[in-house]
Amino acid sequence: MTQLSVRRWTPKHVAKWLKEEGFCDYVDLLCNKHRLDGTSLLALSEYDLRSPPLELKVLGDIKRLMVSIRKLQKQNIDLLEELGLPFDGHSPTGSGGSLDWLCNGDPGRDCDSTDTAPVGEEYHQYTNGKYKQQTRRLDPEYWKTVLSSIYVVFVFGFTSFVMVIVHERVPDMRTYPPLPDIFLDSVPRIPWAFAMAEACGVILCNIWLLVLLLHKHRSILLRRMCSLMGTVFMLRLHHHVCHLPVCARTAPAMLRKDIR
Repeated sequence: MTQLSVRRWTPKHVAKWLKEEGFCDYVDLLCNKHRLDGTSLLALSEYDLRSPPLELKVLGDIKRLMVSIRKLQKQNIDLLEELGLPFDGHSPTGSGGSLDWLCNGDPGRDCDSTDTAPVGEEYHQYTNGKYKQQTRRLDPEYWKTVLSSIYVVFVFGFTSFVMVIVHERVPDMRTYPPLPDIFLDSVPRIPWAFAMAEACGVILCNIWLLVLLLHKHRSILLRRMCSLMGTVFMLRLHHHVCHLPVCARTAPAMLRKDIR
């Protein structure tokens, strides 16, 4: 095939070439759906066949098709160089000339390469000379844990002080009886509900302490927990301060329940 003929191939010519090479099953996918012409056929790599949008599943077909494409590329080396797609005689470069399909199924370096590990990353070297990227170690950053602990202690103390002040301003229930509640007045009181809630709280606290002691990144978990608790209690403080005047006049019983 001459360079001129391959350059001018249309999807119909590519379909004819595929049929001649024995790949009739892929004519519709490559030619009709993805409209491969002569130039794009020369630029096709094994990585392109394996990865989306083609994603060929049959390994034997992938290898045989690549052998046929390499033969075509070998016959049109000058055209490949003109298109900026160098051909090394073994494996065509991936899309854009930067990716090869490795033996482990991942795009990256050549499987036969014995280069050193990439600079700036932590890699584990196997006995066969290959490298695997290790999991990045998280910095505990203890100073953040200390700041979050100080934050939650300050919020707890300030919230407790404000709740005491609010409790002292709650009107006398004998003078201002509780407002009726349609839902709570219709539901029978469950004597053991409060004890069950306390038991659930104790169990959850013990589970949290166990996770904190056994976790690898306990410093990170502790500071996140402190930050969340401090923010939640800060919102509780905002609720008491902002709604005190309204609650004191309209719903003293509800305010007392909230404080408890």
